[in-house]
Amino acid sequence: MHFDLHQNRSQELIREADEYRLARQARRVKLAPQTRATRTLRPAPRRLLSWLRG
Repeated sequence: MHFDLHQNRSQELIREADEYRLARQARRVKLAPQTRATRTLRPAPRRLLSWLRG
């Protein structure tokens, strides 16, 4: 009986960890196209930044 409880609990923990991992992967897939678009943007030239600062 005691072993069965531990076995069931460990299976629940593994299932929860898998669900968490899959949810994180799904979020990364949703965020990936946006991050690729921001990486292609070039930073502003230094002269422009110094001009804006005053």
